[in-house]
Amino acid sequence: MGCAPADDVPPPAIIDSGFDGAHEDLQASNVAGVNLSGEGDWNTDLAHHGTHVAGTVAALGGNGMGVVGVIPAGQLPLHIVKVFDAAGWAYSSTLTNAAEKCRLAGANVISMSLGGALSSRTEDTKFKQLLGTYNILPIAAAGNDGNTRTSYPA
Repeated sequence: MGCAPADDVPPPAIIDSGFDGAHEDLQASNVAGVNLSGEGDWNTDLAHHGTHVAGTVAALGGNGMGVVGVIPAGQLPLHIVKVFDAAGWAYSSTLTNAAEKCRLAGANVISMSLGGALSSRTEDTKFKQLLGTYNILPIAAAGNDGNTRTSYPA
């Protein structure tokens, strides 16, 4: 089964479309969150993408269902910030606000499976501050559209 993290491990944060709080593969995780999307609660995920990302990190192992996450013991704390509405849209200001919420929650890693075609000075400034000042590692998708375009904030 997998390694159980130490009690003092900061929660990794996931900025995405929410989290399905009833998902059978994520039941044992210690999960908290906040909703900045204006729709629903952080622990609902109409797009299922945020739940998929959380499962990649923390899906339970040994339960005979779904996939097994990188830390499958069910003891990894997660901090979820829901930024996307049902259409999958969010502003740069919402994303940087979400990153700040992650910092305030004690995260030392922020996972963002998201991106856009335009760079944002606001995002660039925030993510440099998180890394340089607070030693928080922001990780963003570099793109998975099958093309060579740059995706931001990655």
